Amino acid sequence: MLKAAAQLAVHPHDCTLIGDSVTDVEASKATGGHSIGFANKPGKDRSLSDAGADVVISAMTAVAEALNHSPA
Repeated sequence: MLKAAAQLAVHPHDCTLIGDSVTDVEASKATGGHSIGFANKPGKDRSLSDAGADVVISAMTAVAEALNHSPA
């Protein structure tokens, strides 16, 4: 996340990582960024939430819908 933020010339706290593992969420939190946990298997929602994901989703369509409704 730090490398991506640097390449985009933005601060990591302005970034959001979408990941399907606890380590993804932990990495995002370690950089000060936000995280969306993708619970792509049964039971993952709890572990991603416990790891500190800001939001947990079970379908990528939720991301697409959120992006379609975000302010320009």
